[in-house]
Amino acid sequence: MEGDRGQARSEVGVADPSLDLRRARHYRLFFGLAASVTAAFAIWAGLFPSNVLDVFQVDRPAYSILLRGLGLVDGLLAVGYAYAAFNLRRAKPFIAIGLAVRVIGPVAWVLAVAGGQLTARTFTLVIFLDLVWWIPFALFLLEGTRGGESLRALAPYACAVLNLTAAGALLLVLRPGTEVVPDPASRIQYITNNELLWRAGWVCWIAAALSLLAFYAWWAARVPAWGWGVAALAIASVGLLFDLTAESLLIAWLPKDYATVAPATSLLTGGPGNGLYTVAGALLTLATPGLRGWFATWTWTIWAAGFGLSAFTLAGNFLGVAVCSGVLFALFCPWAVVMGRKQA
Repeated sequence: MEGDRGQARSEVGVADPSLDLRRARHYRLFFGLAASVTAAFAIWAGLFPSNVLDVFQVDRPAYSILLRGLGLVDGLLAVGYAYAAFNLRRAKPFIAIGLAVRVIGPVAWVLAVAGGQLTARTFTLVIFLDLVWWIPFALFLLEGTRGGESLRALAPYACAVLNLTAAGALLLVLRPGTEVVPDPASRIQYITNNELLWRAGWVCWIAAALSLLAFYAWWAARVPAWGWGVAALAIASVGLLFDLTAESLLIAWLPKDYATVAPATSLLTGGPGNGLYTVAGALLTLATPGLRGWFATWTWTIWAAGFGLSAFTLAGNFLGVAVCSGVLFALFCPWAVVMGRKQA
């Protein structure tokens, strides 16, 4: 048995005996995703800097040379992430450097936007190049410590609180700017008059989305069949791509481009974003033994509401979206707490 475990650890590049093999595979997935995203941007910025500036409406042609340099840096980071994904036993220096860069990046971005050197629209880049990697990178660096163990244990409870906060923000802050209000002019006027509240409300949704993926990673580390857990995380990560793209556009591109951006964001977050989250949750449910009786009914009702939300979104039925959203979050937030206790 010990020989089999040693061979398995060798296959995933793990030397630390305190690192669970399922979590090791999750880190490999996330580091591989980080390498792919960073490499894609490096190629885009390095070969087509003018296109990057045009997409984000940065009217500074002289920044092309800076973008090429940034592309080179990100290319080197991508190589480091890829190496870390294949060799976890030597990954910590690369991930530590990556995390440091990804923390400095948003600080520099805030200063650049405040100084008028960049547009707020570049927030989308900050999300996908920097913010989304904070949690997996930090948790990997904290492996084997009490702090890391405590943070992982908080995942279901943080997810419940942040999703409840996001649902409250939708109801109390964001609702007048959404399709629930029939008149587009009224929505635009509300967003224009309440830009800070609008952006803060969608930041709550970004935090909720990231906490959901962290919760799924916590859950996936507890299912017996590691392949199901990795598949669920991969699917949820694609859902996160759609979801965060939509939310970054809602934060940084409105109200100016409301007519073109708002319909697309509703489709992205409610359709493939929410739908893939739901598929991932259903996979983890199927892979988790012992979910029976009232708790199984509760769990599958949540996923049914999630599938209904996506179906109504794709059909353009906003009343159905509102009803399913209410049911989904009313059931999901307390359920995440109970799941945290059951799987602790």
